[in-house]
Amino acid sequence: MQEVIAVCAFKKREVIKMMELKEMTIQELEELISEANKVLAEKKRSTSEEFKFEFSATSDPRKGTPYVARLYWEDGKLQRDFYDLSRQWGKKQVTVSGVYTAKAGDIIERRSGGSWKNDYRAWYLVTADGEQVMVADIDSSKDKAKVTEYLQGKITAEELINK
Repeated sequence: MQEVIAVCAFKKREVIKMMELKEMTIQELEELISEANKVLAEKKRSTSEEFKFEFSATSDPRKGTPYVARLYWEDGKLQRDFYDLSRQWGKKQVTVSGVYTAKAGDIIERRSGGSWKNDYRAWYLVTADGEQVMVADIDSSKDKAKVTEYLQGKITAEELINK
């Protein structure tokens, strides 16, 4: 009997929520959906499996030191969380190497080096299978804008990969 009462109380709350939703404006509903997508993405990220990846790159430090960073969106802009990897310095080179971890859904930026005219960076999405799929070259503003939309929760990983 108590189970039936509990189910009825739950259904009543759901009906009230639906009535409140129907009274919201389109803009309010879109903001609610956006916030719900952010919460959902964070919950999925916190419960997803961690994967290990190896990185090694050598470059002239005058032209840019290699690195790996996890990208995320916070306070209205793109942020980087740099991984602490080993650095070996030579006379005119630096080699950065090590193992880093990332979860499914993470966007990883890998910089392998640079030249006087070019910057060799790319952004990768970590899939549920533990693969890294390149989703943006640093020179493609269109691809970077798509990744930014993903980090803001406006599009899904599938939409990002399928562009």
